[in-house]
Amino acid sequence: MRQLLVRAKTRFVEVIGVHDRPEHLAAAWALGIGIGLSPLMGLHTALALVLAIVFRLNKVDVLLGTLIINPWTLPLYFPVAVFIGKRVTGAHVPHFVRFHPEAVLDVAVWRDNAPWLRSILLAWGVGAAIVSLLVGLTTYFLLRRLIRVHRAHHLRRQAHADPAEPES
Repeated sequence: MRQLLVRAKTRFVEVIGVHDRPEHLAAAWALGIGIGLSPLMGLHTALALVLAIVFRLNKVDVLLGTLIINPWTLPLYFPVAVFIGKRVTGAHVPHFVRFHPEAVLDVAVWRDNAPWLRSILLAWGVGAAIVSLLVGLTTYFLLRRLIRVHRAHHLRRQAHADPAEPES
């Protein structure tokens, strides 16, 4: 049983790329996070896989990075992206339009709210693209640094371990 767990742990570490170079590991996560924050909703997974293959990055790490957008982070991300997009584009976004859930399927409701939808989609799209780029780049540099520091600390701890201790 112990050998099975050791093999499973070893395989898991290989799959998630823990031993990759810091630049590759940071790039995979930064790319995934950047794609996850992009305005290309619905294409995140396919785009992440294609770019991971093109740039020869760990596919699992890139896909895990795209999970930054989820039901818990979306309520924080969307208003920030719209705010930034409004500032950059100067788009006027009127207050949120509320309509009854059954009206969602009515074409007239969408036609009547088209100007609001255009302005909010423009602001969100531009803001999300900016957030995606900035957070992706920041993630790369920060994560690359953290990985290097962690690995150096780990090597120092191993070097200072008492070699006279019996192995168990």
